[in-house]
Amino acid sequence: MTNIVLDLEWNGTYCPKLSGYFNEIIEIGAVKISPNGEIQDRFDVLIRPVVSRKLTPLVTNLTGFTDDDVRKGISFADAMKLLRQFVGDKALVMTWSNTDLMVLMENFRYFYEQEEIDFMSAYLDLQQYAQTRLQLGTSQQVALGKFAKLLGVYDESVELHHAIDDSELAATVLQHVYEPKSFEQAVQTVDGDFYKRLTFKPTYLKDIHHPLIPRAQLHFSCEDCGKNLKRTDEWRFTHRFFSAHFLCASCQTKYLGRVKARQKYDGVEIKKRLIKQLPTPEKAEEIS
Repeated sequence: MTNIVLDLEWNGTYCPKLSGYFNEIIEIGAVKISPNGEIQDRFDVLIRPVVSRKLTPLVTNLTGFTDDDVRKGISFADAMKLLRQFVGDKALVMTWSNTDLMVLMENFRYFYEQEEIDFMSAYLDLQQYAQTRLQLGTSQQVALGKFAKLLGVYDESVELHHAIDDSELAATVLQHVYEPKSFEQAVQTVDGDFYKRLTFKPTYLKDIHHPLIPRAQLHFSCEDCGKNLKRTDEWRFTHRFFSAHFLCASCQTKYLGRVKARQKYDGVEIKKRLIKQLPTPEKAEEIS
């Protein structure tokens, strides 16, 4: 299986056919690499846009491309033929975050009426893998250039937001964070479930009686004495979480309990928080 690091540049524009916003790819850059990230071959092509022939000022400022530049490009279909020849039949495709992958799928839907990438048999989110390897967590995404600077491998001569340069830089980052076992574990097999998982949009449950919310997750224990708390009012839903007041019958401590239920592809993610309610100034005086 071929290992490919892929990067895209695109022009965001309104699409009458879709009656909405569309990210049309204008450049594809890719490098073929060894398992540990050593670059073996390069691919770069400009694509002539058809949805909007005018680039937005943001895209021109980021990439340096002009309308004349992309007008000399080839069609998306021809670019895909060349990319397939470069990649081969089966490839492990890697991108810095899955945004580029989502945009590629978006263009496949528009031009081919399908979202499956036929030459991709496995996938790896390089950004997520690299941040995990450096124990940075994945809650906040680190830009490629910033990550390269963290590793001390950033080259000032590299033109960021040029697909070929970004793909080469991402491959360089991989060389510095690669570890065989963790890499193998991070690679995802591309099948029907992969696309369903990727495109699934998590939602917050708004009904406290929803069958997917385990009843046990709606109970709390007193932080002081460990006894079960009694709910003293009805659950309310505001700002993505349920909240209700609780009382410890043993030590009379009052709490505000919060529960957030987010439905993801694999099930419901529950997050709970218990907040101790401080006495009012009048009550505090009585206690003292």
